[in-house]
Amino acid sequence: MRGAVRALALVLALAPGGVAPLPAQEVEGGGGASLQTFLVTMGPGADVYERFGHNAIWIRDTTSGLDLVYNYGTFDFDEPGFVGRFVFGRPRYWLDVGTIDGTLRLYAHRQRDVVVQELALSPAKRAELAIRLAENILPANRSYDYDYYRDNCSTRVRDILDLVLGGALRSTTAGVPGEGTLRFHTQRSVSNDPAMYLGILAAFGPSVDRPLDQWGEMFLPAKVQQRVRELRVPDGRGGEMPLVLREDTLLAVGAFAVESGRPDWSGPLFGAGVLIALASLTGMIRGAGGIPGRLVAGAWLLTSGIGGGILLFLWFATDHRAATGNLNLLLLSPLALAVLPGIWRRGAAGRWSRAARAGYGVSLLAGGVAALLPSLFTQQMGEIAAIAVVSGVAALLVASGAQPPTRASAAAASLRPGAATNAAR
Repeated sequence: MRGAVRALALVLALAPGGVAPLPAQEVEGGGGASLQTFLVTMGPGADVYERFGHNAIWIRDTTSGLDLVYNYGTFDFDEPGFVGRFVFGRPRYWLDVGTIDGTLRLYAHRQRDVVVQELALSPAKRAELAIRLAENILPANRSYDYDYYRDNCSTRVRDILDLVLGGALRSTTAGVPGEGTLRFHTQRSVSNDPAMYLGILAAFGPSVDRPLDQWGEMFLPAKVQQRVRELRVPDGRGGEMPLVLREDTLLAVGAFAVESGRPDWSGPLFGAGVLIALASLTGMIRGAGGIPGRLVAGAWLLTSGIGGGILLFLWFATDHRAATGNLNLLLLSPLALAVLPGIWRRGAAGRWSRAARAGYGVSLLAGGVAALLPSLFTQQMGEIAAIAVVSGVAALLVASGAQPPTRASAAAASLRPGAATNAAR
């Protein structure tokens, strides 16, 4: 214990921003009596990485006036190699420390709400929390491999609180059904950004469609806030008391919010698919009149094929566990690239071209069936299927029947009975 306290004093002395150290003897001798501990919850913001909210732990010393806000969600886009690590599903985040004033200035600038909950921990538990956080911020401990669902700013806060509470947070939430799935919470959080919404919807596989319990749901800061608010702990007199002593709103901007339920874009996406299909089918018109339609059909096949390649990359070449086993590969298939030449080339009627079209057609059919039976195939695919099936079928029809006649077929036509008479007329 003494070694941990000395580590606490050292860390606080070296904390960023010139934060003064908390004298070790105050924690050791006072047993944490002068400390206050708060869960800090930040509301959603404008950017995609802000949409899920944020949280931190605030340790305040009522004797010295010192305050430290521990933030597990620190990253730097400009850090060498960060983008590459993120693409491959291995980004590095770290624990940082600041002050409550600095935190409020930052979140006021970002127009995000801030709520604090003072925790009814015993002095010994307050000291333990402060020491564990100080140990976490040591250079050897502060960085971690970030996972947006399983190891993020919120799960780290959840885990350290649960540790200090002797497992009380986990024992009251593990196995208790949560509100939805990872996909459900992701969709409602990023619905303000259509491109990001569709990209995430397509990129994630069946693992994000499994029902969550309340413990797993605490990858969201708002869920940690809610579960802490509900938790009761021993009061030291044989009874129980709420873990939250008081709850205060330090910033109430109200600029951003997330939807309470999962949006369903199946209707608009199906409408877009129908428009793409109708435009594509004009590509079956012979000659110049069919060029616009062939362009639309080709653009869809190119989009589908490249999208399928990205899904394969995410599944097999990265550590993005949420992208594993993604059945959307049936709808956004790399086979579409093999079908693409049939939109334009005269010689696309060969064996390989027919095989590519057959494979793509079977893939679309299987994807459509899987989308209609989500409980059987354990993945929600309806919204992607709504646009992909009808668009893909139309493009496939164009690729199958839009080839202009060859010289041989023209010669054969001239030999048909009555051809000479018709020509003479």
